[in-house]
Amino acid sequence: MLEYLELAFDRFTHHKIVPSGSYLNPRTRAIHQLPAQGVLPEGDTWLRIDRSSTQTLANIATTINNLLGTSYTAASFYLQHPLTSTSNHP
Repeated sequence: MLEYLELAFDRFTHHKIVPSGSYLNPRTRAIHQLPAQGVLPEGDTWLRIDRSSTQTLANIATTINNLLGTSYTAASFYLQHPLTSTSNHP
């Protein structure tokens, strides 16, 4: 799965300055949304799933499902808060 995602989306490593957008950590399924150029939090690999920093989790799930033929929902992902690098994952 990671190979397909890396072929389809821009790949970044943590602590790199990146353009605005919605980023996925495929290992944890965390979504990190940056409204402006910024730095990604700790994490193995981040993939820029969408150029919009306000994309919904449902739309991100649809984008990934269309690529991989999977059945993720919004509940399959969680937002990692940009300022604190904490999450709202239960």
